[in-house]
Amino acid sequence: MDEIGKVTLSTITLLGREITFNPNMIIMTWVVMGILIALSFFAARGLKSVPGKLQNMFEIVIEFLDDITVSTLGKKDGQKFLPLIATIFLFILLSNWIGILPNICRIFGSFIALGHGLLGTPDAKIVFEGITAINILSSPDNWYSFLFNVPPFEEPTKFVSTCLALGILVFFVVHTYGIKNKGIVQYFKDYMDPVPAKAPYIYFFWLNPFFYLAVIGNLSNVVSHSFRLFGNIFGGGMIIVIVSSLLKHVLIPVGLFAFFGLFAGLVQAFVFTMLSVTYIAQQR
Repeated sequence: MDEIGKVTLSTITLLGREITFNPNMIIMTWVVMGILIALSFFAARGLKSVPGKLQNMFEIVIEFLDDITVSTLGKKDGQKFLPLIATIFLFILLSNWIGILPNICRIFGSFIALGHGLLGTPDAKIVFEGITAINILSSPDNWYSFLFNVPPFEEPTKFVSTCLALGILVFFVVHTYGIKNKGIVQYFKDYMDPVPAKAPYIYFFWLNPFFYLAVIGNLSNVVSHSFRLFGNIFGGGMIIVIVSSLLKHVLIPVGLFAFFGLFAGLVQAFVFTMLSVTYIAQQR
């Protein structure tokens, strides 16, 4: 319980300046990217007209996202942005889900050890200290002992740096597309509404209060886009940690992991992706 909210930071010196970073966030981000690259490689290595399980899974996700992007952005822009939108969705989804893997392994290990202990095997014992403190002791020699020793995985999206980086990425993509699609003059005029953006008014944009409101509105989108994802994933993770520390092993509520880990992780990945598509559509 004392470790809740604790962040491990490391410091390196580069060109005479100290740089502080979170090694867990960087490692887990690369783990997620490595898993996505591996899954994509195996899914695309042997494409078949009758897809296997892995290929079928990717096809379902891509077709679903293709329907969303095409219906929102049109066929041309929808297909152009589909690789980016699919990458964002899959990265966030796996980042949200990866943190529950060790807990799921411990749950399976607990049930196996429970059955082992009920059979009277001395290598597995059930220690009852209270309704919220049912502990299972299993010998490290048991074949399933590895399930209790899976290293803890932290969701990259549980760190505000990851979520903010994703929000900034979407921000630059959106406004780069807006300038390319509208042209620099029309893009700039959108910041002037409802005051006419014509000469000589446009030369006095710095007197137009709507210009500053538009700038603040666009910057606030980055904050809300990022912190919505961060807050939900971080909060869900804290609830799981607190309840898990109170309800040991057998009494860990599997439904809690399913909701905050699987369901909420899926919903937040979808919400972030849909907002990205919506922001792009606003620049058409």
